[in-house]
Amino acid sequence: MSVVALAGRTATMNDLENGLKAAVTEVIATMFNCQPIIVPCNNNSQASEISAIVGYGGKVSGFIALHFSAGSACILASSLLGMSFDNVDDIVSDAMGEVVNMLAGGLKKHACRNEELFKISLPSIIRGNNYSTHAPKDSEERLLLVQAGRSSIMVQLVVERSKIIGNFHAECADVR
Repeated sequence: MSVVALAGRTATMNDLENGLKAAVTEVIATMFNCQPIIVPCNNNSQASEISAIVGYGGKVSGFIALHFSAGSACILASSLLGMSFDNVDDIVSDAMGEVVNMLAGGLKKHACRNEELFKISLPSIIRGNNYSTHAPKDSEERLLLVQAGRSSIMVQLVVERSKIIGNFHAECADVR
C-alpha cells in the first residue's frame, strides 16, 4: 500500500500521517542509528521541557511539533553531535530544531514529491515547564509516541481541516 496520495486522489490525514511515520523512521535510523518504535497516542499529556515546532503552509497547512523531556533532548543531541550534554542549552535547542526540520522535510518528501505541496517555516523552540500545545479548532491532529533508543519523543502533526478534505489533489509518485 502506498504511503502517499496518488495522482487524482484526495490527500487524507492518513496519507500525511503515513508520510510522517516514514520520515520519522528514516531520520531516526539515519541520524541516531537506531530503529524507532512508533505508536499512535490519544493525548498530549507527556510532560515536555522542550518543544521544537515547524509550521508549513501551501496546499496543505499546519505544523509539526516534537515534544521532549530535558533528558531525552540531551541524549538525542549528544548522539547527533557527538558531544555530552547534561542540561538543555542553546546547542541542544538548536539540535532539536534541526531534528524537527529534518522531519518536516521528510514529510514533504514522503507525502508528495510535488515541491509546491507546502513550504516549511524556520523551526521555533519552546523551553520551560507547565506549557502545552493545542491544535486550532478547525484542524485535525495526530499524535505519535516515538521511542528512539533511550529517548522518547511525542510527535504532533496538525493539519488545517479544510486543506485535507476534498481540496487537495496530489500529483505524486508512489513512495514506499
